[in-house]
Amino acid sequence: MQNQSRIWVLLPVFNEAEGIVSWLISIKLNCQDFGVVQFVLSDDGSTDGLQNTVSNWDEKNCCVVLGDGLNRGPGAAFDLGFRYILKHGKPSDLVVTLEADSTADLSMLPRMLDALKTEDQVLASVYLKGGGFSRTTWYRVGLSNLANGLTRFVLRLPFRTLTSFYRAYRWDAVKKIADHFDPLFEETGFICQVELLHKSRLAGLRILEIPTRVYSERRIGKSKMKLIKTALEHLRFITKTVLKLKH
Repeated sequence: MQNQSRIWVLLPVFNEAEGIVSWLISIKLNCQDFGVVQFVLSDDGSTDGLQNTVSNWDEKNCCVVLGDGLNRGPGAAFDLGFRYILKHGKPSDLVVTLEADSTADLSMLPRMLDALKTEDQVLASVYLKGGGFSRTTWYRVGLSNLANGLTRFVLRLPFRTLTSFYRAYRWDAVKKIADHFDPLFEETGFICQVELLHKSRLAGLRILEIPTRVYSERRIGKSKMKLIKTALEHLRFITKTVLKLKH
């Protein structure tokens, strides 16, 4: 068992106790054919008993919960989780990141993991043909498209989705990004995913984007992403990155 490759599943979590166990079980069922599944929950200051909920379920010790009880944002949670995986993983391992709110289409996981035979990173995109939202408001889609479009244009990113958590990586590809950039994350908000994608491109990773759907009606609790705040983060990040490139 020690020599088997692992699938590290990293989920930033914040007050996700309700529904987290069934979500972890569903994730495991969809990717266990590719290796031993190891969950890394990077807890961003939950106050709903999430750690106890996970601990009571985790009889096979397939889950570690990280965090110091403080709320620092998803970027800080990702940074903590990736550092743990880089420390404990090995080059033959794979890494999956996704939201903990039960909205992702897990049937895409086998395809994403299989694509890592030839790719370094796979993005699940609602904006490609065949993808989309099962239910959302027009202004959320419109504002998201506007922010993503401007970011793609300025940073020359040839991808339709930039902020989704739903991605898969080769472990050695994450190591390559970390070797090029220290710290791996400077951003603490949801813009951290744009930052990581931009750094992935600069590090020379082979990146594939495939269509997926988001099932908003499955969401347990409210969305953690504040749309206006995230759009403003896009503008700030673009400005900062362009100024850095000029220097």
